[in-house]
Amino acid sequence: MIKNLTKTVGLVIVIATLAGGCRSTTEYKKLTEAGSKYTTAVNVLLLKAGDIRINATSEQLLKDDRITNQTVANYEKLSQLDEKRLDILNDIRIHNQLLQSYFSKLQELANSDAPEQTKTAIDDISNNLNAVGKKLQESSLIANKGLIKGGASLIIDSKIHGALREELEKRNQTIRQELTIQKEVLNALGESMQQDVELIKSAQEERLVIRPLTQSEPISKEDEWIQTRNRILSMNKKIAEVKSASTALGEFQDIYEASVQGKLSIAHLNNVLQDIDSFIALVENNK
Repeated sequence: MIKNLTKTVGLVIVIATLAGGCRSTTEYKKLTEAGSKYTTAVNVLLLKAGDIRINATSEQLLKDDRITNQTVANYEKLSQLDEKRLDILNDIRIHNQLLQSYFSKLQELANSDAPEQTKTAIDDISNNLNAVGKKLQESSLIANKGLIKGGASLIIDSKIHGALREELEKRNQTIRQELTIQKEVLNALGESMQQDVELIKSAQEERLVIRPLTQSEPISKEDEWIQTRNRILSMNKKIAEVKSASTALGEFQDIYEASVQGKLSIAHLNNVLQDIDSFIALVENNK
């Protein structure tokens, strides 16, 4: 269901542009609308990752406090780590938005009779994208920082002409590198979210399920205890689904490469719409 959850709004727009003339206005609008929904879902996922991290460190503080009384310094140490993680998540969000803006400008470039202004805007976006990409590449989420490369230049589809072709030939390696950075960050984020949830599950099971059960007094609110236990024991399954979606988010480099080389099929485009809807439902159901 979520194998191809690899499309931001910008990518969907550029695919529609590069596939020029192969679909109706209605279909094009459907693609761009789906892409907008997808970008919103990516932001929801990043917000979820931030909430999970804060909940994990909160549970860690409570767990440590049960062992020995915590100090302000103990609290501030974990809070600073949380703030750094939130900064990284914000950089991922900005990176995603810049990619969206870049691909949107490609559409303008393809349809413009006077592309110089658009070229200038693309240069600015590319510079900002590169700057944020470097920050992400140096972030704590990426372990193998020196392995991220853009690869060899792509052979652009012969049907693509003019200013659009010139831009793709000029910068396709750069964009592929930014997509690789995003892929690595999102893969690492999925792993980190799973580790955080395992900590939360273990701490909450002890704090909210086992401790009340083993006290001398019987549990007073039995139905509430059952619901709490159900929620906690289901955490791993739910976060595994979200982790899979997060990993898949980083794989749209293949879609980009197929689109600029003229190898992307209409059937694949139709799958885009189904996958986006599935992803949105998954993220919304796991808030």
